Amino acid sequence: MKPLLLIAIVAIIAVSLVVIYDLNGHSLDFKDRQVVLVVSDSMDGDEHDFAIGSFPANTLVMIEHVPENEIRFLRVGQVISYYDDSILVHHRITQVNDDSFYVKGDNGHSVDKVMFGDVNGVVVGTNSWMGSILGWLSSNFFLFLAIMFILCCAIILRCTLGSKSDKEAGS
Repeated sequence: MKPLLLIAIVAIIAVSLVVIYDLNGHSLDFKDRQVVLVVSDSMDGDEHDFAIGSFPANTLVMIEHVPENEIRFLRVGQVISYYDDSILVHHRITQVNDDSFYVKGDNGHSVDKVMFGDVNGVVVGTNSWMGSILGWLSSNFFLFLAIMFILCCAIILRCTLGSKSDKEAGS
């Protein structure tokens, strides 16, 4: 059973690294980055030829924080994250002005004006399947805890009974 457990741990670590690498714009550099679960479907629209395409609700996104002096260099088509009151919103830039952007969700029709100072960062990666798992976990947290408790009890019971039968077999 120990080799199987080791294989499972290595597989979990490998899958996690691949997801993080994919989310992070094919980089393992995490400086000035933030991972967020997007729960709105405002970016679930038609596909685009942009680097970051449309994405559904419950998508995990990697945000690269952009220094204030570089925000004005962001371009039409990029997806930015910004604060609207205290809510973090992710929308695509449709127009760039001297001190602001006009943005809208791929699934929306309304256009919002975002001042450069309100920009949190630019989305550099998305992962919808990992986001779906996290979305399910967040909405079914107590069920998840109950399942984990049962699994832990089963493992402890298996280890306890396994050690007793090992001792009896060795006697």
